[in-house]
Amino acid sequence: MKNRIILIAALIIMLAGVSFGDEQKRPDPNQLFYTGNLYYEKGDYIKAIDAYLKVMDLGVDNGNLYYNIGNGFLKMGKVGYAILCYEKARRLMPQDSDLKSNLAYARSLVEIGPEVYHRNIIVRAIGKVFQDLDLNLIGISLAVLYALLTIVLIIFILYPFAARRFTFLLVIILAFFFFDLGAFGIRYYGEQVLRHGIVVQKNVECKYEPIDKSTTYYKLGEGAGVLILKTKNDWRQVRRFDGKIGWVKKEAVEGI
Repeated sequence: MKNRIILIAALIIMLAGVSFGDEQKRPDPNQLFYTGNLYYEKGDYIKAIDAYLKVMDLGVDNGNLYYNIGNGFLKMGKVGYAILCYEKARRLMPQDSDLKSNLAYARSLVEIGPEVYHRNIIVRAIGKVFQDLDLNLIGISLAVLYALLTIVLIIFILYPFAARRFTFLLVIILAFFFFDLGAFGIRYYGEQVLRHGIVVQKNVECKYEPIDKSTTYYKLGEGAGVLILKTKNDWRQVRRFDGKIGWVKKEAVEGI
């Protein structure tokens, strides 16, 4: 019995040592990020991007990483990939002023064509109000308004005499709640249901059918935004924001 206990203890120690050794070998994301910054400052953008991508491989996913990768691609003249990364970063930190400036500059370098959906004025107005908030913050504000609305309704039920005095307050909270709910629905549909993509190559031919010999319908410029409708073999069916649908080579468009 004693020997068995010693053997089990030894095994536990060995396994703990292996686990500790694996943890020690795991790269430090902060160090990799710092290394990427050093490469970027030296002008070695390929190695900088590689270091940033290794940080992502460790499970780190934030706007600053996409922003830095986008800067590297922009320095390398790969404007389509730069816009792609900036758009990914914008979903995570929509209020960042440097990101907005770099994205606007990258777009100014290419002819990207129509970029706006034909939406009605109400949808555009709601989107304008919440454009600087990411989806998570809109969701949090919606949850807060829902909790506040619930509290007010409970008070009205428990103290009916308060209903007359504070009806206006209830109306105001309801208005904000439904406005916020509409904004959340619009943004969720736009970011989670629709699949957006960015053209990462120059002068991409958009064809009527997913075959090389098919007639070219129109061309897409590098950095243009599209909706990815479906993927078939080596082709993607995309829709330009003016509604035109066609097929492009899969590697020509990357999803945001």
